[in-house]
Amino acid sequence: MKRPETRARGFAGAVAFVALALAPAAAKAMAPPLAAGGRVTLLQSSAVSPRARRCLTRLREELAAGGFEVTVSEFGAGTGALWMMDPPSLRDGSIATITLVGNPDDVDAELWIVDAIPLGRVVVRRLLVPAGGGTHDDEILAIRTLEFLRASALDHATGAPPSPATPASIGPSAPSATPVTVAEERARPVAPLAKRGPLSFEIGLGLIESSRALGPAFLPVARLRAEWLSLLETRVTVAGFGTQPRVTSPEGTATVGQSIGLIELRAAFRHGHAVRPALGIGGGVLRVNVDGTGTGPYEGLLGQRWAGLFDLGAGFTAKLGRQFSVAVEVHGQLAAPYPTVRFSGDEVARIGRPGLFSSVTLVTAL
Repeated sequence: MKRPETRARGFAGAVAFVALALAPAAAKAMAPPLAAGGRVTLLQSSAVSPRARRCLTRLREELAAGGFEVTVSEFGAGTGALWMMDPPSLRDGSIATITLVGNPDDVDAELWIVDAIPLGRVVVRRLLVPAGGGTHDDEILAIRTLEFLRASALDHATGAPPSPATPASIGPSAPSATPVTVAEERARPVAPLAKRGPLSFEIGLGLIESSRALGPAFLPVARLRAEWLSLLETRVTVAGFGTQPRVTSPEGTATVGQSIGLIELRAAFRHGHAVRPALGIGGGVLRVNVDGTGTGPYEGLLGQRWAGLFDLGAGFTAKLGRQFSVAVEVHGQLAAPYPTVRFSGDEVARIGRPGLFSSVTLVTAL
């Protein structure tokens, strides 16, 4: 017959064996259903601007590469992003909700990161998104967001307390019964953007066709643009020292050079957008110089003529980045009094009655 001490030791050993066998299953049942890094909900409007869409796409790719499960949720145009933002729930594996507040095409915007913490509370992190930023700025913003969410996921896994923050409400645009803590980051952007001044400089190439008899001529173009209002701008254009078409007849040959000076008043629409159409009206001068070579017994002559110039133009300016844009335009022109090219008194070419001038220029802010 076994002694009582032997029975007690056997019972204790059996209990310890059962506890060790059931411990992994119990830990697995109690662990929250998080993915490798957790699930993140990314909110974006269906009418999001190109700059904002590029920023959110870069952010989504960075989070997915970092091991997070990213869910994109779109909401209709005209709906505020904060109205659509619900606090994440650790019970269903969601650790954060992210949205972009503001339009970075026009002004500085903010990336809101709503992070879930225990006791039914959330923390909001706000990261600055500079207006008109490039690909490098989007990459830096995505990396900062990834680092923050990785640290947040580690806090959830270890049960560490959240970083201290000042209690506040999200604001009247996002009413919620869940207590919220806002932690605002005032860090400077990695690549701060210089404010665009009102002056811009353009340089490019123009094509002028002022007479069918002469044919087209290519002219270098330089412009100085000044923006006074979101809609109104003025511009000074100089074009010249280009190719010189020629006209021939039995009496000889004439080579014709043309130069233009122009002042314009323009209306440029869609301020702050990547592509801005514009209409303009202007006036200036047209200088025509003729180098004639006669066929004997005729003699050639040298001469020049100045004429007034009336101009109507239309075109668009498209952004190429933070500093540069490209402008494409077409102008109709009328010279008065219009210059002519004559051989022995007979008119062989009429200039600027009317004329067509088109240009492609590179624009940079001063």
